[in-house]
Amino acid sequence: MPVNTETFDTVPPAARPASRRLAGLERAMLITDAVVPFNVVVALRLDGDLAPSALRSALDALQRRHPLLRASVRNGGSKPVFQFEAAGLIPLDEGERQTSESWIAAAEEELGRRFDFEAGPLMRCRYLRGESCGDIVITFQHMIVDATSAVRLIGDLLSLCAGREPAGGGDLSEEGRLPASALFPKQYSGVRFARAVAAFMGSQVADEAWFRRHSRGVRKPVVAERGTCRILPVRFPAALTTALIKSSRRERVTLNAILSAAMMAAVQRSLYPSARAPLRHIVFADLRPRVARTVPEDMLGCFLTMVRLSVMVERDGDFWALARSIQESTGRAERSGERYLAYSLSPGVMKMILGQKSLRWGATAFSYSGPANLPVEYGSFELKGLHAFPSNMTTGPEYSALARLFRGELCCDVLYLDCDMDAAGAREIASGMQAVLEGATC
Repeated sequence: MPVNTETFDTVPPAARPASRRLAGLERAMLITDAVVPFNVVVALRLDGDLAPSALRSALDALQRRHPLLRASVRNGGSKPVFQFEAAGLIPLDEGERQTSESWIAAAEEELGRRFDFEAGPLMRCRYLRGESCGDIVITFQHMIVDATSAVRLIGDLLSLCAGREPAGGGDLSEEGRLPASALFPKQYSGVRFARAVAAFMGSQVADEAWFRRHSRGVRKPVVAERGTCRILPVRFPAALTTALIKSSRRERVTLNAILSAAMMAAVQRSLYPSARAPLRHIVFADLRPRVARTVPEDMLGCFLTMVRLSVMVERDGDFWALARSIQESTGRAERSGERYLAYSLSPGVMKMILGQKSLRWGATAFSYSGPANLPVEYGSFELKGLHAFPSNMTTGPEYSALARLFRGELCCDVLYLDCDMDAAGAREIASGMQAVLEGATC
């Protein structure tokens, strides 16, 4: 697709409607939330002093700036809508930071707390304050935020807390007015969209046949009736991070594919006793660079989609062959327009996933968002740690993670369900992942 020069700023402004129907992945997230909360929880670990009043003022300033932080959702059955200018203040709960890991329990609790869609807003905040330190735990309903806008929003929040003006500060009057699907290339709309869907469904049928054929005799993961989200923050050493970046350039394989391969290899070794097993892997694809208008980084919205790949993983297989296989599969999905189709078809897919009580949507899920380009010094306080976790459900992946580069290290935030494994099992897979990466880069 050619590079687009049209931006939201160059499009003639239109009067903001009082409401807008949810579409695509937004709708799928609302469907999911009726069964299990579909949240994103971000944890900011601070050293130094931040007054609660400064955090309150910063939240209020953000809410005045962003239309989606002032929105609620009216669930009108088959036609749910964003209701703009209909939400109260962003809630801020203050508490004491009992230990250095108090934020973990708070984040796990927030992953399981549903939003009041009718009342809004779709963001809330906790501040665990200690002596010369503190943790800010922010929860979003996933339909209003993606990785790109979340990082920018975090930076703006911390700048406001420090009494600084946020970077950029462009016009956000268009925020939330259009879903991602309204900005898709022309070939993924109208009659051409129907043809693309037909081709996509054909490829999915073929993939399902391949997966079932090669899954004979392979462990089938259990689908529990219920499970609670648990988190495991992992930091890979700076030396390994540097080695991975060098290997990525040398082998011409993306870090996303490298880290996905390491996760899949570690999961296969820990959870699947077979010498080889086909695993389903979920990739979170960024739509912002692939739509018909440039979407500013500071504009909130869920401009992402989930693409599922089927990959054969061999216990003693070549690591770089696995990484290239993942990269090639991701590339094929992109060239075929699967990211657009997955977004638009996600409501129906989500209903199917929730209705099938005996199948898991995948074994693994991974997203690498690149460097978190945030300042670390904010006057009276410093940002020491940055973590993010999305909710999961019992029909979702067995092991998932969001990763980023921060302060020279690769931070990998693992999420699992207590019905699938205990903390020791989750750590075993994370250690196996690190071992695989060290072996591949030595």
